[in-house]
Amino acid sequence: MATLTTTVSQTRPRRFSLSLVSARPSPLLKLPAELVLDILELSLSETKPSTLAIISKVISCFVDIILYRTVVLHSKESITLFHRTTLSRPVSFFASHVKKLVVSYKPQNLINFQRAQQAISVCGGARSLVLSMWFGMDCLASIMQGRADGGVSEVILHSPDGMAMESLRKNLPLETHSDSVTHLRVCEPGEGWTAPDDILRSFGTLRGLTHLQLARRINSNVDNDRKFEEQVRTILQTRPTLAILAVVIYPQPWAPEEDVSESDIWGTMREVAEQDSRVVLSQGKIEDWGKSGQSDRDFWMRAVSEISKVT
Repeated sequence: MATLTTTVSQTRPRRFSLSLVSARPSPLLKLPAELVLDILELSLSETKPSTLAIISKVISCFVDIILYRTVVLHSKESITLFHRTTLSRPVSFFASHVKKLVVSYKPQNLINFQRAQQAISVCGGARSLVLSMWFGMDCLASIMQGRADGGVSEVILHSPDGMAMESLRKNLPLETHSDSVTHLRVCEPGEGWTAPDDILRSFGTLRGLTHLQLARRINSNVDNDRKFEEQVRTILQTRPTLAILAVVIYPQPWAPEEDVSESDIWGTMREVAEQDSRVVLSQGKIEDWGKSGQSDRDFWMRAVSEISKVT
């Protein structure tokens, strides 16, 4: 008598299969954290963050570290998206994750400006700040004040135009919060005259400052050129721990770039550079500001290279 055998195949639900996979510790997590970050950062160039984040909670945490390590707000859309994100996560998340904040967008209305201000204020743990002229010292102070971790070490400002000196002195003193700043760049000259002394004074003592950039435009007020030179010399004399003072000279908008090297202020600052090897003189271009948030390390490396050539 023949025996009839029936085989019944059971399909495991995909949801159950994925739960088994995610329950197993990933071999990736056996590697050093720095290597895991490098691997995931390479993976993010071809894989959506959400895809990597579902592998495990630990991997998700690593992905967050990479995504929010540097926040760049360069458009209305980026500010809107980041503002929405700030409403869905606790402030402590941004304080611990955002290490560099770049705000280069020019707000077109009050709502976008307020959203940008809120984005700046929640990034209380940022150590590097890049701010356009549209965000003054009040935004800077909102991050620098009340820091218990040593504070901001690098500040890059588009120009001194957004530095509201009077309101700063009255309401937002940075005197006790600036000693952590080692690198300060004022990338372009302002629309009006702001003395180097006033720029530094607005920050307070800046006892830890080792790298400073100032900017000047050719064919400007001769008396202010003289003050600029005198104050640069004073900064060099009174700050022996200053390693580099970069002076960037810009052409007038209507003048050819070749005029810079023939200008009086270029010749004056070249004499200062010849007398003090810490001074690095270079020619500025309008498009340089757009690169400031990404290539600041390159800027100082070039400055160090110029000093090495002289010494």
